[in-house]
Amino acid sequence: MPLLDFARRFFDAMNKQDLDTVASMISPKADVRTPIGSFIGNTAYKDWMAMHFRAFPDFTHEVRGLSLVSEQDQTLAFELHATGTHAGPLPLATGELSPTGRRLDVPAADFWRLENGLIVEYRLYFNLLDFLEQLGVAPTPAVSAA
Repeated sequence: MPLLDFARRFFDAMNKQDLDTVASMISPKADVRTPIGSFIGNTAYKDWMAMHFRAFPDFTHEVRGLSLVSEQDQTLAFELHATGTHAGPLPLATGELSPTGRRLDVPAADFWRLENGLIVEYRLYFNLLDFLEQLGVAPTPAVSAA
């Protein structure tokens, strides 16, 4: 399957909250890295996304720019926007955040490498401070005395 079709199928399933299909497209040994944490494998990814869907029941991903990096090397990079309403508990490093009712629109970039038709490297980049600000929980910067 061409990589662009693969990515479209992945996010079609994601937006339907069909995490079994999403997980089936990721290797059990995939190296997944995000600003919120890193983990190995499709089961961990499925659990991570299920946590997001509990916190943001209307969570969707809109691919805004697909850019094929290399069909031969099976690498793909693209921009997307994740949107949703914070309506459920969200585990954070500082503890669980109760629902705020706030709406998120977070731009992000994904970089994937595939082997044998599965994602084996998954890099997700987004501005964590922007994410936290939109939820109303961004840390206040320290002010130095002049």
